[in-house]
Amino acid sequence: MKITIRMLSIAAIILWIVILFFSVTAVYSVMNLGIDAGEVQMLPSGNGIAFSLPFAITNNGYYELADLNLTTCVTDPDGKVLDLTETFVPSIPRGSNVDATHTISVDLDSILSMNYVSLLLNDSSFNVEILAGLNFARAIPVQLSTNTTIPWGAPFAHFSIGAISVSLHNSTHVKATMPVSFENHAVIDITGTLKVEVYNDSNERVASGTASIDAPSQQRYVDSILVYARQQDASKLTSSGKMHLIFETPVFVVEWWEQYG
Repeated sequence: MKITIRMLSIAAIILWIVILFFSVTAVYSVMNLGIDAGEVQMLPSGNGIAFSLPFAITNNGYYELADLNLTTCVTDPDGKVLDLTETFVPSIPRGSNVDATHTISVDLDSILSMNYVSLLLNDSSFNVEILAGLNFARAIPVQLSTNTTIPWGAPFAHFSIGAISVSLHNSTHVKATMPVSFENHAVIDITGTLKVEVYNDSNERVASGTASIDAPSQQRYVDSILVYARQQDASKLTSSGKMHLIFETPVFVVEWWEQYG
């Protein structure tokens, strides 16, 4: 009986030594875990915009890191889910490092299903919930979560229409010149056709026209758009009113209203 108790005591001591050793080496391993996150890059993608996050993990500890899972959930300011992306790294052996890239894609269909007029004209941000999990030494699961935001650059930021000037075009029509300016804060170039319908202060449609728009990313666009009205409607071109703007590309069509005058 005494031998049995003594053996159990020795086993308990050995177990505590193992636990203590594992705890010390585990803490050391965590302290020597190198995590390097690169700069987030916004890039144009086939169907919208991609946010690319490169990261590197160096395992200088004593144990293998397994089943690394990085999940991001992107939502708009109203909480609607725009993207759910997962990056999985099966194993990072001790003494090694892994380079990976987590890519978040936000497609145009998701953006256009939102209140896109505000996103066309105003810079904003999307909310990102980040969940990271891994298996430490294939024995201890660890999970971390945090929240951040990613910026959204409006393609027609600070859109402005100047005063309309009217002149004779030909024997049947007059020509109205409208100064237009905006800043393309998006990561993609804005190229397409802008259709303009002019409504006077009595809400009568009195003129229309089209213009080709080519605004490189991160550049300011300044030009004049010409619209035409019949001579008998020239007097209806008031100094203030509103415009129906329709921007068309081979990929999408968006429209909004702007006041002028």
